[in-house]
Amino acid sequence: MVEEKIETISQEYADSIIDTVREPLIVLDQYLKVVTANQSFYTVFKVNSEETIGQLIYDLGNKQWDIPKLRELLEIILPEKTTFDDYEVEHDFTDIGRRIMLLNARQIERGTGKKRIILLAIEDITERKRLEDLVAESEERYRRLFETASDGIVLLEKSKGHIVRANPAAEKMLGYTQDETIGKMLQDIGIPLDFKDFQAIMESLKMYGVLNYDEVPVRTRSGKEIYTDIYMVDKAKLAQCNIRDITERKLADNILKEEKKFIENALNTLQDIFFVFNLEGKFIRWNKTMNAVTGYSDREIALMTVTDFFRKDDMERISETIRGVLKEDSANIEAIGVTKDGRQIPYEWNAALLKDAHDNPIGISGVGRDTSERKKAEEENKKLEAQLRHAQKMEAVGTLAGGIAHDFNNILNVIMGYGTMVMDNLEDGSPAKKDMNEVIAAAERAADLTKRLLVFSRKQVVDVKRININEIILGLQKLLVRIIRENIQFNLGLAVRNLIVVADAGQIEQVLMNLAANARDAMPEGGRLTISTGLAQVDEENITAFGYGKPGKYVLITVADTGQGMDSETQKKIFEPFFTTKCVGEGTGLGLAISYGIIKQHGGFITVYSEPEHGTVFKIYLPFSEEAASPDMKAAVAVPVKRGNETVLVAEDDPALRKLASIVLESFGYSVIPAEDGEDAITKFVENRERIGLVMLDVIMPKKSGKEAAEAIRKVSPHTKLLFSSGYTKDSITSKELTADDFDFILKPFRPKDLLRQVREILDR
Repeated sequence: MVEEKIETISQEYADSIIDTVREPLIVLDQYLKVVTANQSFYTVFKVNSEETIGQLIYDLGNKQWDIPKLRELLEIILPEKTTFDDYEVEHDFTDIGRRIMLLNARQIERGTGKKRIILLAIEDITERKRLEDLVAESEERYRRLFETASDGIVLLEKSKGHIVRANPAAEKMLGYTQDETIGKMLQDIGIPLDFKDFQAIMESLKMYGVLNYDEVPVRTRSGKEIYTDIYMVDKAKLAQCNIRDITERKLADNILKEEKKFIENALNTLQDIFFVFNLEGKFIRWNKTMNAVTGYSDREIALMTVTDFFRKDDMERISETIRGVLKEDSANIEAIGVTKDGRQIPYEWNAALLKDAHDNPIGISGVGRDTSERKKAEEENKKLEAQLRHAQKMEAVGTLAGGIAHDFNNILNVIMGYGTMVMDNLEDGSPAKKDMNEVIAAAERAADLTKRLLVFSRKQVVDVKRININEIILGLQKLLVRIIRENIQFNLGLAVRNLIVVADAGQIEQVLMNLAANARDAMPEGGRLTISTGLAQVDEENITAFGYGKPGKYVLITVADTGQGMDSETQKKIFEPFFTTKCVGEGTGLGLAISYGIIKQHGGFITVYSEPEHGTVFKIYLPFSEEAASPDMKAAVAVPVKRGNETVLVAEDDPALRKLASIVLESFGYSVIPAEDGEDAITKFVENRERIGLVMLDVIMPKKSGKEAAEAIRKVSPHTKLLFSSGYTKDSITSKELTADDFDFILKPFRPKDLLRQVREILDR
C-alpha cells in the first residue's frame, strides 16, 4: 500500500517535471503506446489527452504519426543505442502543416521487474530552418550580384582600408587580378581617393550610409585613363566600394556641350529672331539677332517682358496669342515690333509651347521673321489675291456641285434599282422591256454626269486601273465639243491600236478638259483644236530633260491649238500655281498646275511648246501598260446571284433608297432591319447585335455619319462586318479606328444584283 502511494507520488512528480518542459515531450511504454505527454505536446500538435494517452504513437491523429523515419528511430536505432539525439524528421500534418523536427529519444529501464519507458523530446525547427534558408539564399544572391555586377565592386576592411576582395567587373575595368588587389589600398590600383584619415571617412560612412565621389579619373594597369563615379556603402563588417565607368557618358557630355555651342552659333547666325521666355513672360534665352534688330542689350532684354517689344495697340493681341499657345501648344501672329529707337518693323511670329520630361509646360519658344519684303510683294501682287479669292469661289461652287451630286446619286440609285427589278420581271419579248432598258441607260448616263460633277468638286472616287486612252478621249468628245465654241474646229487623230495606261480615268479627263478650256480661251476669233494619240519611246536623254521618271514606252497625248501662243518667259511659268495670262476674274491660274500634278502623280510628263501667234502644243506622256486589256475593260461574266438567310442592318437616310435596299435584300431571303440615320443604326444594332450578320451604312447621314456609327458599332462588336455605300471616295471613311482593310465599299448608284453579290461575298468570308 505504501509502495503504491510512493509510486503515485513519483508519477505525479514526474508529470509535473514533464509539464514544465517547454518543448513537446511524450512518454511511451515498451509497446510504443503513449503513457503521458506534456501540455506543450497537446498545444503544438493540437490534440488532447483523451485521444492520446494509451494510443499507439503511430495511430495518433488518425495515423498522422505513422512516419517512416519515426518507425526507424523507435524500432531500429533506439533498441540498439538506448539514446539518440537530434534525429531530424520532416512531415506534413493535417492540422498544423509541414513541420521539421529534431527528435531526442531516451530508453529508460525503471528497475528490476518494471517495464522500460521511452522519453521522446520534440524540437520544432521549422522556423529556424526557414531563416537559415533565407540567410543562405541572401548570401547566395549577394554573391551572384557581386560576381555578375556590371559595376566594379571592391570590398575594404574598415581599419585601414585594405582591399579584401574585388569582383570580376573590377578586374576587367582596372586590369588588376584578384590576387594583385588583395591587401592593397585603392590608390595602389589607380583610384586616387584621399584616404589619409581613413577612420574619419569610415565615421562619415557610418553616419550617412553612402559616400559619393563623382567623375573620378582612374588610371588602369595598362595606363589608360577612364572616368568613374564611385560610391561607398556601409556593409557592417566591410565597406563596399562601387566603381562605375562613365567614360562614354563623359564623352557624350562633351559632345553635348559642343552641340550646344554649335546650336548657339547657328541661332546667332540666323536672320530671324529667336527667343525663349518662361511662363511669367521673362526672357531666358535669345539670339544675337534679337539684340541687333531691337537695339537692346542682354541686360536690358533680361529685365523686359514679351509685350515690351510691341505697340500698345498690339499688346492685347499678343497676350491673347500667348494664352492660345498654352491651350493649343502653338500659335502664330503678325504684329509690329518696336525697336529701342522707335522704329516699327512688321514681323511674323511663330510660337510653340515647351514642356519638361513630365509633359508640364515650362515656357514658350518663338521665332520672328521680318515680313517687310513680303509686305511689299503683297502690295505688288493685288492681282494674285484676286485670283485666290476667285479660286475660293470656285471651291465653294465645287462643294455645292458635290452636294448636288450626292443627292442626285441617291435618286439615280432608286431609278436604276427599281428599273432593273421591273426589267428582270418582264418577258424577253415584251415591248416594255426595251423601253425600260432605255430608262436604265438614261439613268447610267445621268450617273456618268454625276461623276463629272464629282470630278469638278474633286470628290470623285479614286479608281486607278488599266484604261484605254483612246476610249477615254472618245467618251469625252461630246463634252469637249460643248466646252469649245462653234467657231473652233475639233479634230481627233487617234492611234489604231489600244493605248493602255494605269490611271484614274476621271483625273485624266480633268486634264483634257483643262487643256481644252485653255485652248478655247487662246482662240477668241476661232481656230482648230486637235487631240491625237500614239506611242513614244522615252530615253535617258529625255529623262534628263524632264528631271524625273524612267526610260521606256509611253502613251503620248498631243493637244494642239492654233491660238495666240506664248513667249518663252510665259512658258517657263505656265505650270506655276496661280500664274495666268487671263484678265482678273477670267481664270484661277490653277488648271495647268493641277494638270501638271496629276500627270506627275501618274509617273508621266507634260511639256509645252509655243510661239506667239503660232499656237500651242501640249504633250502628255503616260507610262504604257504592256497588258493587252484590263479585266475591268472586258465584258463581265454573268455570275448567278446567291440567296441568303442572314440579317442585314440597312442604315440609309433617303427613305426611297432605304426601301429599295430592303426590298432587294428581302427578295433574296435576307432579313432586313432598317435604320433612318446614324443614331438609329447604333440603337438597333445594340438591340439586335446577336443576329445581325452585316451592317450596311450610308456614309453621309444626319445625327451621326456612317463613319461615326461604324466606330460606335465596332466598340460594341469589334468583328462586325461593315459595308459602306457612297458616291464619294472610300478614303473619306478611313480614320484611326477604321482602316481601309476594316470594311467594304459599294459605289452609288449601284444595281440590285451588284448589291446582292457584294453582300453575299462579304457574308461568305
